[in-house]
Amino acid sequence: MTSVAEQLRLPKEPSTIAIIDVQWGDTGKGKFVDVLSEWADIIARGTGGANAGHTICIGNRTHVFHLIPSGILRDSDDKMNIIGTGVALDLHILCEEFDLLELNGLSFDHLRISRDAHVVLPQHLLFDRLKEASLGGKKIGTTGRGIGPLYGDRVARTGLTMLDLLNPATFRTKLRRNLDEKAYFIRCVDPEMAKAVMGHEHLEKGRFYHPETIFDQDAIIKRYLQYASRIRDMVCDTDTLLRQQVGKRNILLEGAQGVLLSVDHGIHPHVTSSDCSLAGLVKGVGLREKDVDRVFSIVKAPYMTRVGEGVFPTELGGERSEEWCSVSGQSADKEREAFPAASVNSDDPFEQGIGVRQAGNEYGATTRRPRRTGWLDLPLLRYALQFAGQELILTKVDVLDTCERILICNAHLYRGPIYDMGDYVLHPEDLLVKAIPNSEILRHVSPCYQDFPGWQRDISGARTRADLPLELLDIVSFIEKQTKTAVVAVSVGRERDQTVYL
Repeated sequence: MTSVAEQLRLPKEPSTIAIIDVQWGDTGKGKFVDVLSEWADIIARGTGGANAGHTICIGNRTHVFHLIPSGILRDSDDKMNIIGTGVALDLHILCEEFDLLELNGLSFDHLRISRDAHVVLPQHLLFDRLKEASLGGKKIGTTGRGIGPLYGDRVARTGLTMLDLLNPATFRTKLRRNLDEKAYFIRCVDPEMAKAVMGHEHLEKGRFYHPETIFDQDAIIKRYLQYASRIRDMVCDTDTLLRQQVGKRNILLEGAQGVLLSVDHGIHPHVTSSDCSLAGLVKGVGLREKDVDRVFSIVKAPYMTRVGEGVFPTELGGERSEEWCSVSGQSADKEREAFPAASVNSDDPFEQGIGVRQAGNEYGATTRRPRRTGWLDLPLLRYALQFAGQELILTKVDVLDTCERILICNAHLYRGPIYDMGDYVLHPEDLLVKAIPNSEILRHVSPCYQDFPGWQRDISGARTRADLPLELLDIVSFIEKQTKTAVVAVSVGRERDQTVYL
């Protein structure tokens, strides 16, 4: 049987590979992290926090992990997994994931955690949730995991690291200093709202709440020192460890979320708080871009998705879809009940979007929140690829097996007001081949589509290029030519072997 390394023509000598999502996340990159974990000796994650999620199958059940790298299932094969310096470390969730692994008889003996990773604290969770609630209709779409406030403390040089936590006296001093600096803002918080938030399960249902000061510092210190005692033996200088292994062992870098959500390169304000690009990933594990030998960019195609608020030029159903998906408590069952006839071939774009969502099971891994669906947007892809790699892996292609007509956006037609771009002026009717990453511009563009016939047959059993229908190969070729990339693999199902290497 041909190995994955042979299928992807990976170097025979030890090398470093990165997997980057070049959309808005949820592209199914976890499958290929799992596939390439067989080749890798070390799997490292360097960005994001518990706001990212990947599904891991354990036996006949699937579990959602937020912090532990996807390669953890290969711990028993002596594979090392690393949580890097750039990760926002939520110790409550991390320990829950340890419990889940132990419950299923799975080891994590070779997991290593950066001593310089910053730790999510109760104040980060409180302020994250209070800020989002205060924004009302202008909310950013945060997951409420405290990621933004943590990175804010990191930039302000007031955050606490794992190394601080391993030294109780230092942790106590820095925690008190951090809370003292926030004292003014804490006094401005609505007491009842703060009490309600502090009772949330992410804050251990009131464990850290104090009726007079909101935060019970002694309770925080006690609990976090308990976390420290559990993970102490896993903490080390992972940056140096990984740098020493470059060129000596096979290293797989696991990206989180997607480039279009990057704080540096995404479309503000609806972005995350870390850099999801290749540069951000390597920085988060202590490496340099030149240390990476191959970069695989993961693309959901020929449809794409987005969770939460923000511009989405090719969204099926437009504003109606965005509003529908934002309704609290929305679910797959409610959609099926409300729109029983929705399908990938519905004439109404809104119902077609629902049909695509149902066919692809496009609901949040944890929340089951519906993901917004739309056609593949090549202008956005051309933009995002600048910060990733030119080898593409297409995922979830089989979702549109029964679709009769497939559209791919190849350009944006600007229909907004005259807009000063600094070195030039954008005018109405300007055609944009590469997307401009600006919400004010993207909300005024109309997608220009290329029309393709669907293949209309089950491709889940395809294993070679010859097994793929010509209609799909035409779409693959179009994507390659229009983005000047090479598609190296097409995923035709959830299982590891349901992949066609080109």
